[in-house]
Amino acid sequence: MSEYIDSRRAQAAPPGVRPVVGSRLLDVRHLTSVTGALGALMVAVLLLIVAYEVISRYFFNEPTYWVTEISTYLVVGIVFLSLGLAYRRKEHIRIEFAVDMLPEKLRQPVMRFAEWLGVFFVASSVWQMVRFVVSEYTIDSRSWGLLSIQLWIPQSLVLIGMAVLLIAMLNRMDRHSAGLNRAAQWISHSSVVLGCVLAIAIGNHSLEIAGVRISSGLVLIAGACVVSAGLHHGRRMALSLTLVLASSALAYAATSGGDSLQVGLLLLCTLVVLLGLGMEVGLGLGLTGLLGLAFLLPTPQLSAVADRLWNGANSFTYSAVPMFILMGSILMRSGITVGLFNALTAWTGRLPGGLAHATIGAGGIFAAFSGSSIATAATIGKTAGQEMIARGYSPRMTMGAIAGGGTLGILIPPSIPLIIYGAAVGAPVTLLFAAAVIPGLVVLFSMMLMVLAWSVLVPGSAGETRRYSWSEKRAALIPVVPFVILIVSVFSVLYLGIATPTEAGAVGAAISALIVAQRRQLTWTMITESLAETAVLTSCVMIIVIGSGVFGWVVDYSRVPQMLVELVKAQDLAPWMLMVGIVGVYVVLGMFIDPISMILMTVSITFPIVVLAGYDAIWFGVALMLVAEIGLITPPVGIILFVLRGINSTVPFRDIVMGAFPFVILLLLNLLLIAILPEIVHWLPNKMQ
Repeated sequence: MSEYIDSRRAQAAPPGVRPVVGSRLLDVRHLTSVTGALGALMVAVLLLIVAYEVISRYFFNEPTYWVTEISTYLVVGIVFLSLGLAYRRKEHIRIEFAVDMLPEKLRQPVMRFAEWLGVFFVASSVWQMVRFVVSEYTIDSRSWGLLSIQLWIPQSLVLIGMAVLLIAMLNRMDRHSAGLNRAAQWISHSSVVLGCVLAIAIGNHSLEIAGVRISSGLVLIAGACVVSAGLHHGRRMALSLTLVLASSALAYAATSGGDSLQVGLLLLCTLVVLLGLGMEVGLGLGLTGLLGLAFLLPTPQLSAVADRLWNGANSFTYSAVPMFILMGSILMRSGITVGLFNALTAWTGRLPGGLAHATIGAGGIFAAFSGSSIATAATIGKTAGQEMIARGYSPRMTMGAIAGGGTLGILIPPSIPLIIYGAAVGAPVTLLFAAAVIPGLVVLFSMMLMVLAWSVLVPGSAGETRRYSWSEKRAALIPVVPFVILIVSVFSVLYLGIATPTEAGAVGAAISALIVAQRRQLTWTMITESLAETAVLTSCVMIIVIGSGVFGWVVDYSRVPQMLVELVKAQDLAPWMLMVGIVGVYVVLGMFIDPISMILMTVSITFPIVVLAGYDAIWFGVALMLVAEIGLITPPVGIILFVLRGINSTVPFRDIVMGAFPFVILLLLNLLLIAILPEIVHWLPNKMQ
């Protein structure tokens, strides 16, 4: 894991060094907390106005004309105003597998270098957003809705959020160089600000360096970042940053005008290197796209960065993301995990491997609500892991059940990755949710059948069984009955077409809050923590969506997907061979990359190939979720495997791998099943239509 210094903790200054990092002038904790609080407040407002829309439309037959538009702008505010707080809390998604393999003396400099590349991208984004907002204000651009809002107002939220993120990044650099005096810090910060200001002032001016035409503003910002890096981390860091930016510009300029294959390989290699350095996924995607916009196109199109920042989150479809996250956040704080596990234990305790069945079931439900397989593995691992081992279950079955159950949240609705996928390919989220229900249940029951067979065929793998009385079963069900009603209610209004996914998420969040309040668990602390967590997690997810938008703009312009489709056509491969190849790629990627990042990085390229093979967006969405599940627990480097190793240090890693491996085979068999019988996926969506 990352060795970053936590900016939330006070750092003791060495003797003789002035503790400048704690100064009010340079510490941005209050700034990020304020903007993060605004983002959390917007989550609450979004919940209230969507709930109001549902009540007004279905009980009084008076639909509103403003909720959809305002909801969209609230999502923009949630995403960008929470960026700085998410960065300070180190919540942004990154891939640390490669950088963690480096020796300690190299790891920290590499991380710092990746952060400076991130500073360069964010500073460039601030520059372009200022120009974009000023332009929209000048032409008096207005929204498409009946409200006719001046667009520069919500667009300013993007600018403010990116500016706060830039300040937070520079503040972290101060903390990494605690010996830097206050004057040097101010010079460092001022150089980046001055670079942005000068870039704004000179407009579209460009110059030629070593035969490469480049935006003068981009050169100014790059130079400012180099100066700031040199002040913070010395000449070697400044020189490294200069060489990498200059060589990248030359490589991209040399590839400009080349065929799509060359462009695609360059973009892919750049992205792999940036993510391998430990750069945040969203920023790595954005920086790769920025380089392409600056050097691969006949005329630099840097303004597209601002356009993607704004339009990347400006979609009503994404309003469902914070609502379902909020519902899960409230439920997690209510203690539902323990209640679910106890209830399922009471009802499956008599079966061979009863606790393993309960673990898989609780893991699947919890993962669906939390939206995070990693969080599920950690939470269920703590709840069920020790209990299973204490009751005589083998470490392999224990870890395998936790890992298998944790993966189900990607597939079982409400699934945040499915929402993101639907928005990326233009597939209806309601139909995707419906399509995932039966495959999700099939996977769940197949896992339980495998545990049953494992318990019978491998002596000593399962612990003691216990027969629970009917009174014990009923008592165990009582705490979870309200949540079962909640689940049924949310999916009923969704699948019956009564509510959109966003409205269903808001209804679920509101009902979950009422249930928790009825149980006298709803406190002001729970409310504020749930809202803040929702804002931060939404921001972390959506910055990847936005970064992939910048990256995808260059990919689409370069016709990389079309080139791959033509290449595949020329090979005249059978559809099943195409799918085997795509599945193999995704399984490998899933070992290193979280599902949402993997989907957004690849779907613009793989989806046209899948369509060529004769598969539709609904089927591929479900198949992609299954493949993502496989990658999470594929030995030897599945992410969930390392999570389980971290919370169960007494269990050998070999046992964790061997416990998860049967579930990998089972998921592959389920993938084969829906390929042979696609009706499993299509039956419920067809009934809905």
